[in-house]
Amino acid sequence: MRRLAILVLSLAFVRCAAAREDGGCSATAYAPDAIPVRSEPASKASSVQSIPKSSTASLVRADAFSAQGGDWLKISSEKYNGWVSARHVVCRLPSKAAQDIVAEQAEQVQKALKGGDVAALAQYVHPVKGLRFSPYATVDRKDVVLTAEQLRGAMQDPAKRVWGFDDGSGAPMRLSFAHYYHKFVYDRDFSQAAKVAYNSPGPGTNKAWERYPNAIVADYGLPEAGKTAEEHLRLVFEEHAGKWYLSGIIHDGWTI
Repeated sequence: MRRLAILVLSLAFVRCAAAREDGGCSATAYAPDAIPVRSEPASKASSVQSIPKSSTASLVRADAFSAQGGDWLKISSEKYNGWVSARHVVCRLPSKAAQDIVAEQAEQVQKALKGGDVAALAQYVHPVKGLRFSPYATVDRKDVVLTAEQLRGAMQDPAKRVWGFDDGSGAPMRLSFAHYYHKFVYDRDFSQAAKVAYNSPGPGTNKAWERYPNAIVADYGLPEAGKTAEEHLRLVFEEHAGKWYLSGIIHDGWTI
């Protein structure tokens, strides 16, 4: 029932904030007819021009900036140049560009995860958003988020957190970080994935984009093996001030 309810809400969000899955920019349903372009990534910054909602496809993403009040995208075209609210515009990178940008970084993150080296993992964590841990493909806004500093000592911390609710029983998943890690992060050797997909549209990636609309999603998929179902490890990277950081780890697989 929980997954069904979240799926309905997620589909509603997709209709409200759809973006071109092949890359490029598009307006969200929240965008006004004239989208303000600001001189700086802040709502109080001066508005230097405005973009007709119908003209967002001509835009090119140049940078992004994360703030507690919301994300901002730096866009450019022959006619426009400045910052727009990510609430109004979504700019998603196509697969090849996404791979060129984060492939090496994703591989280093994957190696850290395989070795259980959370101290190494911490250096890739988003400095503003931290790192969200999602035990299921459908990302919940209530999922646990850790900062880089919290992550460094997490593996040795015996304290238990509620990481979500079990899909089968609905009971809270009250686990230590180490227990959660071995069940909902690296429960299989994802380094054996035959192929890593970068921003490749599909059911799992599309679900990730519902929560991270401007992200690069690196998908490590493992096929069904005996009694073990198909599973995916999705690493979510978001841009901030010209650099890409890890802001989400999504586990997609049957655990009941």
